[in-house]
Amino acid sequence: MSLGPFFRSPFTDLTASMVNFQQYDKCGELEMASIDCLEAYGTVKGSEKCANILADFQECAFMNLQMKRFQAMRLERHRQGLMGERKPSEYYAKAPRVDAY
Repeated sequence: MSLGPFFRSPFTDLTASMVNFQQYDKCGELEMASIDCLEAYGTVKGSEKCANILADFQECAFMNLQMKRFQAMRLERHRQGLMGERKPSEYYAKAPRVDAY
């Protein structure tokens, strides 16, 4: 797996845009750690050696597990509402006061 273009020219260098997470506090350190690891081992060997760091960075960036957990909680709430285990007034939590902040 190569991260670069198939044919490299000055035009590809000029128009290339790499998306990074350095401006975000949440994933910036994980991105640097994964890039450092890939730089040390290369992309082929690094995919094996750096699998833990890459998985942590992908979870931080794309939040797959967090979204699956959110969907499971939401489906459980809907199931409880349909089965009558939860009253309609208790379906969602009460909203905070307007001046709560």
